[in-house]
Amino acid sequence: MAVQYIKTGFFSRYFKELKSILFLSIPIFMTQLGMTAMGFIDTVMAGHYSKTALAAVAIGSSLFFPFIISLNGIMMALVAITAQLKGGKNDKKAIEILSDSFWIGLFFAGLLFLFFTNPDYVLKIMNLDPDVSRVVKGYLSGIAAGIPAVSLYLCLKSFIEGLGKTRPEMFISFISVFFNFFANNALIYGKFGFKEMGGAGCGLATGLTFWLFFILMLFYYYIDKEVRKMKIYKKIRFPDFEGVKEILSLGIPIGGTLFMECSIFACITLFIGVLGPAVVGGHQITLNYSSLVFCFPLSVGMAVTIRAGHELGRNNPSNARFSCIAGISFAMTAAFCTLVFTRFCPELIASFYTDDSEVKAIAVSLLKTAALYQISDAIMVISQSGLRGYKDANVTFLLTFAAYWVITLPIGYVISMTDWLVSPMGANGFWLSLIFGLSVSGVFLGIRLNYVSKKYL
Repeated sequence: MAVQYIKTGFFSRYFKELKSILFLSIPIFMTQLGMTAMGFIDTVMAGHYSKTALAAVAIGSSLFFPFIISLNGIMMALVAITAQLKGGKNDKKAIEILSDSFWIGLFFAGLLFLFFTNPDYVLKIMNLDPDVSRVVKGYLSGIAAGIPAVSLYLCLKSFIEGLGKTRPEMFISFISVFFNFFANNALIYGKFGFKEMGGAGCGLATGLTFWLFFILMLFYYYIDKEVRKMKIYKKIRFPDFEGVKEILSLGIPIGGTLFMECSIFACITLFIGVLGPAVVGGHQITLNYSSLVFCFPLSVGMAVTIRAGHELGRNNPSNARFSCIAGISFAMTAAFCTLVFTRFCPELIASFYTDDSEVKAIAVSLLKTAALYQISDAIMVISQSGLRGYKDANVTFLLTFAAYWVITLPIGYVISMTDWLVSPMGANGFWLSLIFGLSVSGVFLGIRLNYVSKKYL
């Protein structure tokens, strides 16, 4: 009877926690799905326009995406800080931190704007096909138009996530997907009376969508009663050194970690750029699909950050640890399901992206390989997210750096681009190295989360 009671009590607690995680994660998942769907739309519409446009969008997104994700990572500090302040009922401090985040966001937006509008030096080093290079430059100029808006949007989004409100961004994402689709049609293909811009139009469509993100989030802040009562607009202040320091001391390691993860994919895309548009296109399809699949464990992880932060703010470290355990087990189960689907249905997946038989054949081969890393990826992202809830990010950054840049990239380059160990494997070799690197990262981050969560008990 005692054993039965323990088992019943455990599963009752587990499903209760799972319900709380799902309540937070499903809107985040739908948001992430919407964001990734825009990448899907970009890839598909550019792919159907031309191989050159697809290759340019792949390379352009590889240049801008790691930096946007890194900025999002810096603002993720706001989620963890706000969640703990919310749990401790300290709204005044939370608003002050939000104000400081605006200045940080605008500073980094200025740096990114300068980079995206002046990419000539980087493109010259890459030695791309002149036609592809020209389209990449136009693509990045379009992205630059939306950088100030997306930086402020990320500040506002992170704050409301920390408050435990995840539905608004979901609705914003839904609206933005439709806007992005019509903007791509207008600017890539020249429909609705607009000038046909090809791949460059894809970048401008994304930049305009960033502005829609920001405008809709401002509208939400105006209509939500709880947020309106905080009178955030009246409490914007000049940056406070201690507040900026608190955000950056946590946010820079988080942003650095995400940069390590995203830039590894960007570097791989740049390395295989010399293998031709068909290989780059197949790789881009695999990468975009993997990003779609990744949305779910990422969303569960963000929910775990919020849950752990709230419980720690309430001084309940036992509950915070349990949230992390429940999140990891659930994400692993979901990852196994997507692994099976990807492994057995790669032709179906590739057919959604392109009609080009050469690109499709390469994508099918890469998808079969990429399917194998999804479980390791799930463990890694939930462990990272749990550690963010504990405001533990420095060791995570170092472990991620070692896994990706000391292990994955060197191994991937050797087996993909040289004949030092085996015959050059091309893009497949890089995806094999990613499986190994993600597995190493997942194991060590899981060990770190176990250590940190136990220390708080």
